[in-house]
Amino acid sequence: MSSYASYCQAQAAECARRARLASSPDIAEDRRNLGLRWLKLAEKARAASRPLTQASKPSVAVPARA
Repeated sequence: MSSYASYCQAQAAECARRARLASSPDIAEDRRNLGLRWLKLAEKARAASRPLTQASKPSVAVPARA
């Protein structure tokens, strides 16, 4: 996992911790929503760092022999 993806994952965990400790339901909800946004960023970072697989590479047409 990239360092940015790890950072985003850590931020999401911190938001979850703060949501549990929140003094009001509104603050807890805001922290949960922020945590979800961090998780989406982590997933995007992981997807961007994955190498292209054979299935996702564009295929090149090979002309048929006559």
